[in-house]
Amino acid sequence: MFEKEGWIWYENCGYDDVNVYMLARKDFALMKSPEGIVEINITADSRYKLYVNGEYICYGPARGYPESYPVDTVDISKYLRRGKNVIAVVVHQYGHGTFQSIYGGAAGLIVEGRIGSIDIGTSRENGWLVKKCPGHKQDMIRRTVQMGYQENYDAREPEIEWMLPEGIIESGKNGWSKPNWRKAGCAPWRSFEERGIPMLKEEEAGFRQVIQCFYGKNSNDWQYTRNLTSVYLKEKKTEHKDKSYIKGLENMLKPDETSTTIMPFPLDKHITFIVDAGIEIVGFLGIETEGSGGEVIDLTTAELLDDKGHLYINDPEIGSKVAVSDRYIMRKGNQKFETFSIHGFRYLAMTLRNVRKPLKIKRLYIRETAYPFKNRTVFETSDEGLNRIWDMCIRTQICCSLDSYVDCPWREQAQWWGDARIQAANTYYAFGDMRLFRRGVKQAGQSQISNGLTYGHFPTIAVGCILPDFTMTWIHTHLDYYRYTGDISLMKEQYNRIEKAIGFFDAYINGNYLLGNMPEYWVFLDWAPLYKDGFSCLFNLMYLSTLRTVAGISRILKKYEKEKQYIKMADDLEKKIKKVFWDKNRKVFWDGYDTAKKIPVKKLSQHTHSWAILLNINRKYHRLWTEEILLPPMRLKPLTHQEIIEASPFFYFYVIESLKKVGGYEREIIDFIRKRWRMMLDSGATTCWEIWLPKPGWSSFCHAWSAHPIVHFIELIGGIMPVRHNWKEIKKLPSTYKINSAKLLIPTVSGNIRVEVRNGTVKLKADPSIKVIT
Repeated sequence: MFEKEGWIWYENCGYDDVNVYMLARKDFALMKSPEGIVEINITADSRYKLYVNGEYICYGPARGYPESYPVDTVDISKYLRRGKNVIAVVVHQYGHGTFQSIYGGAAGLIVEGRIGSIDIGTSRENGWLVKKCPGHKQDMIRRTVQMGYQENYDAREPEIEWMLPEGIIESGKNGWSKPNWRKAGCAPWRSFEERGIPMLKEEEAGFRQVIQCFYGKNSNDWQYTRNLTSVYLKEKKTEHKDKSYIKGLENMLKPDETSTTIMPFPLDKHITFIVDAGIEIVGFLGIETEGSGGEVIDLTTAELLDDKGHLYINDPEIGSKVAVSDRYIMRKGNQKFETFSIHGFRYLAMTLRNVRKPLKIKRLYIRETAYPFKNRTVFETSDEGLNRIWDMCIRTQICCSLDSYVDCPWREQAQWWGDARIQAANTYYAFGDMRLFRRGVKQAGQSQISNGLTYGHFPTIAVGCILPDFTMTWIHTHLDYYRYTGDISLMKEQYNRIEKAIGFFDAYINGNYLLGNMPEYWVFLDWAPLYKDGFSCLFNLMYLSTLRTVAGISRILKKYEKEKQYIKMADDLEKKIKKVFWDKNRKVFWDGYDTAKKIPVKKLSQHTHSWAILLNINRKYHRLWTEEILLPPMRLKPLTHQEIIEASPFFYFYVIESLKKVGGYEREIIDFIRKRWRMMLDSGATTCWEIWLPKPGWSSFCHAWSAHPIVHFIELIGGIMPVRHNWKEIKKLPSTYKINSAKLLIPTVSGNIRVEVRNGTVKLKADPSIKVIT
């Protein structure tokens, strides 16, 4: 890629890069409309939006590392025409790292492409013109600790027609100039890689209803604030029942030619509409308007409303500092605006100010954005409650699948790898597309630091986000990926890095006997009060599983001496775990060992015993642990058991897997899912919660690590489980959970699987390419 092209920017490298937008334009003439496909390669640091002749094309690139920067290949043929054409790009550079990007000290755009003999790429002196966008206010607060910046855009500043062939744009006028140019291969982008996943699916969707209208006095700092969310929070709002100044309130939600007209109101006042999307949704906010110019529209989003009908937002100065707001200042006439950044939300507060003349709002919409899963498993049963839980879980997984798996679309949009392992299982059962997973496994390896640990999410260099237990999870996911696909290439490619990671843990154990607390890192384990100060039983069981996983990987790769080495390391560790944590009298594993007092920490957790079951440790006690430790909290309200530490929705994936391994608890599992996930639905949720008792404004109400009923329903209600990669071989399970009727269609890469259940009788039909074991 990019043999003749270079990176272009309006300034010197590294100067004035913080929260800055660049406009870039290339015009050219065609004698006739092109025939066939016209593809360009394009990427930018940090993000770009591409337009051709004023038409929006796409958003990119996929997140990645500077040393192998991701490139998008985009077909622009249908947007080209005879005569003058314009390729226009808006590039946004954060100017520092986020939870999804790394800043390498420079910003830029690079494009490669030809139409016949016409070079439209960013080769030297090829006619591209650039300038710093004058419309974007630079000094804004970040949306959250994890993401980029609030957008404050004044549409009166840039030329109206700069994206269009009619626009007269010349170097040396209105800030436009020839770009600074640096040859491809320069630092920090030493090389390139193909995107490796499809471009995001983007479809316009509407809001469901305007549910409230407030008015109030503007705060003194509303015009010049750095934090738009703080303005929303500090301004007092009163319900406005007199809507005579609004004509056709709901028309702005309709896709037709109607509009909502806002009549002028005092300049020291604002009007705020609370708009409901009806469901958790992910995408770019869009608005089409007509006005006299200077009207101000603030857009603030959240997942919940409080009891007064306001957005539920915590103080944006604490916690993750969530302040997800954008501002649009209108120019005169008809116009359309879409936010540059992706919002994850259900409710929108649209605040209007400075309306001096009648303002028309023609349309308010969302450009819904998601990974383009093609196939989707069909799950229909006679139990409407289970159907609703299934639909909620599927929607959650879609909302959390962008250019990577993300933990939540609301406050982070980060590729946390503990989450991703469960999301991969969800995806395998529901969609069968493992490309996001493969890409994430590779990127985790790229995040590895010198001592062998990986970051907990990536790409990033975020302080405090190196999680030793997520490094173990990363090692496990190599074997997961092989089981899903049969592809050993990732294990081969990453084997040296896997061994380097094991080297870190091995050295730690050699110096400390067992894995203990690592205060310089974040040992996560779960959102539960697990013991971590001395030796954690769960932490060491996870490492035992990791050693056995590496032994399995070594065997698959025919590294038999390595396999023996890791089996011995695992056997030695298992002996230590039993010596330190096992209580011979109680027949349980204590949760921890206090290394200062040299006594066991006599706490019991579902976590420790579920992993002991999955590892086949002390097998004769598995059913005892199930009855006395795993099941009791499941029969109560969340987090109410007084003696047993209960798992979060995230960690219940492993608890349920251990119950399935013991066997005979299918009804208890389904009843538990019905009760706990129905609790979410009954509270108005459309996606799965992060934790059992989420705190509004703090916890996420869309978290795909909680969507794993997808996996359990297929196994326990459908009665099938894959036993070879890509569903090439499946096992028909005994029908222990009775349901009146159910229909499943699983469109796997190896063929279709159909399951029909009627009155306890299961009929299974699979395509000839899939072997069924009964």
